[in-house]
Amino acid sequence: MDQFFTDDIDALLKSGHGDSARLAKIKAEFESTKLVSIDDRKYVEGLIARYSQTTYAPKQEKPKEQPKKIVPPPPPPRNPPTLLEVKKPKEEIPRLEGKTKLRNVVIAVCATIFAVLVVSFVAMNQDLETGVIAPAQTKSLELDATSYIRGDIISISGKTKEATSIATISIANPAGTQIWSETITVKSSGVFSTLAIAGGDGWDSAGTYTVSVSYSGNSENITFSFDPS
Repeated sequence: MDQFFTDDIDALLKSGHGDSARLAKIKAEFESTKLVSIDDRKYVEGLIARYSQTTYAPKQEKPKEQPKKIVPPPPPPRNPPTLLEVKKPKEEIPRLEGKTKLRNVVIAVCATIFAVLVVSFVAMNQDLETGVIAPAQTKSLELDATSYIRGDIISISGKTKEATSIATISIANPAGTQIWSETITVKSSGVFSTLAIAGGDGWDSAGTYTVSVSYSGNSENITFSFDPS
């Protein structure tokens, strides 16, 4: 092992690979102490692996050739077909069978249509019995409630009957005095909405209050009850 290590260092020094001063120092220390540090050993082994790969490369054995398998030819058929083979004529399908199939298809289609109609009729009756009604279209002017008290938020929404970009919404008290007004932007679909607070100047008396919307010469009104207490 010692001779092998020093021979490798001598080979590196002779070939001029690596730091010759460091290699000479490593050799001298190893010959005197028979010890070498891990860093020095890795340094020497790295140079050997880089410049003397043939020394440590394991011999690769040639793969053994697999013997070729000899596949025997398939055995001849036991009963070879004769040249003179008479084919049996195909049996004709009776026409009655085709008519029967067509009649069955027509019956199945009619039964399916009848079942769909029955289900639709039953579902319509259930909707009428349970009071389920299709959602109505947006009204021209509507509120989220029919009565409010002081401090409530009033949600006002609707849809214009004609195309317009702005609309004016106002609220009047039972005396007919306008106590709130706002000009809002109308969407391209004609839908509009805004919020108002029930309270402030003019909201002193209980009674029926009127909400109005006006646009392009049109106006719509809706009322609600208000209790200031």
